[in-house]
Amino acid sequence: MQSENENLSSHKQLRNAAIASATRAIQVARQHHAAAGQHRAMRRLTAGPFVIVQALMLPALFCSLLFIGEPLILNFWHDCIQFWLTRLDIPLQAQQQAASASTLHFEWIGAANASYMPSFTTKLLSALGTFVVFALTSNVNRDKLPLQYLLRIVCVVQALALLFFWYAPSQFPYSIPDHMRAIISMGNMLIMAIPVMLGIGYYLLELSPTVKIVHTIFILGYFILMLPHKVVLHTLILYKLSLLYMPVLYLCLGAVFDMLLFVALYSWTVSLVPERITR
Repeated sequence: MQSENENLSSHKQLRNAAIASATRAIQVARQHHAAAGQHRAMRRLTAGPFVIVQALMLPALFCSLLFIGEPLILNFWHDCIQFWLTRLDIPLQAQQQAASASTLHFEWIGAANASYMPSFTTKLLSALGTFVVFALTSNVNRDKLPLQYLLRIVCVVQALALLFFWYAPSQFPYSIPDHMRAIISMGNMLIMAIPVMLGIGYYLLELSPTVKIVHTIFILGYFILMLPHKVVLHTLILYKLSLLYMPVLYLCLGAVFDMLLFVALYSWTVSLVPERITR
């Protein structure tokens, strides 16, 4: 009985010591955060009338310019894609429909869809690679958890694609031209939405209109230049490795990837804003 009382007393002392240590840590953290100022990303900004006019007019200006210049952008994408397809010896030819100069639809002339179906060897190697990558991400450091999540998402998508192509490959409804048209269409919609998204956040900052215009042109120019090269990359992967990898390309390197790129460019642009503006 005495031994049990001693053990109980020892446990209470350990618990009280742990509580006291945690309390001291909380007090130190409170003192630190009380002394530190609020992060500028959490502060409320006040926008004057001139800034509000910029936030309304600049998106309208850029969206109008993009709409007017859409045929030129499409022609550039067409020429860029066709240039690389020829250099890479990919038997596909892009032709814009003659019905409308501003249409996003491309007609691709090439081999039949069945020609790009995965072989048994391709599916087996892909299954082994997916399993190995998933297994290697089991034990990673905590600071690399975002990478683990990303790789495992890719593995899950690829595993589902493998199941589909293993049991019902003839039922796959999409071809390489369908995929390319979807990537081009989604990319173009994002480009048209970029000025609006910048108007919601970036244009409300007390910056020079020249700075806002220059950064917007940089972001739009990046996507206009990047999109046709991404289309060529997807085409090359599908042509060399088969349609088995279309779901991964569509879900992980499609619109979601473009949006992450925009967030990265937006974050970089906002990081250049002087601190005095966000005080």
